[in-house]
Amino acid sequence: MRKLSALFLAGVVALLAAGCAAGVEAVDAARAAKYKAAVATLPHVVSVESNCRTNVGMGRTGNVVIDADTDDEAVRRTVLAAAFPAIVKAADGDPEVSLGIQVVSASSGTAVTPEDLGYSGTGTLDSYRAFLAGHPELHP
Repeated sequence: MRKLSALFLAGVVALLAAGCAAGVEAVDAARAAKYKAAVATLPHVVSVESNCRTNVGMGRTGNVVIDADTDDEAVRRTVLAAAFPAIVKAADGDPEVSLGIQVVSASSGTAVTPEDLGYSGTGTLDSYRAFLAGHPELHP
């Protein structure tokens, strides 16, 4: 009887953990979709890959990779200057996340990142918000 109770308890714990994980995955997917939607229609944007992941006990991470239709770095910087604040605005109300943002060239695979706009922080939403507060020229 004791073994049966232990097995039942283990099964309940496993089901609860699976249910929580599915809920977290759905929230992560919704966040990633928000970030993608914020930039998908910008000029020179061919496609956007966006992901978010919550690692319980470890924090949240994500990436937004924007594929441009050009290799011209100046144009890609312009795309980034519009995309960067749009993504951060789309994240209003989201919990802290370490979020990589880049605009990739059409053929060479090189990318521009917020660092190319003068950003030098930690790559988190709070750090991005602080940077953008001091750079009104980057607000649409």
